[in-house]
Amino acid sequence: MNDDKWQELVDAAQKHFKYVQLSHEDLILETSDGSQKQGTQDILIFDHPQGGKYKLVRENRPVVLEKKELYSHRAGQGAQTQYKFSETDFSHKLKVYKEVDFDEWEEVTLDKLGL
Repeated sequence: MNDDKWQELVDAAQKHFKYVQLSHEDLILETSDGSQKQGTQDILIFDHPQGGKYKLVRENRPVVLEKKELYSHRAGQGAQTQYKFSETDFSHKLKVYKEVDFDEWEEVTLDKLGL
């Protein structure tokens, strides 16, 4: 989902639903080298008119341009993987969640919808 489509979705949610909240967070990945920023995520939370609360999470990650496997043939040392990321191109992933209990979210998938 590109930036224009995401903005259209946010505008439609603000027009049609109550209590719309929009926030922006960093995606942090814990690695052996420490915490690393792996992208951002946009979070849209709204109340549905038929009851229930929904959350849309759009993950924005840089596109992987190159992946290098580094091996060592010495005993006791493992392999490393190095990635080269694009600074301009991003991949986007959209996830939908429904609130099942106070501040407890369950992902909505096509299997759960019966599709």
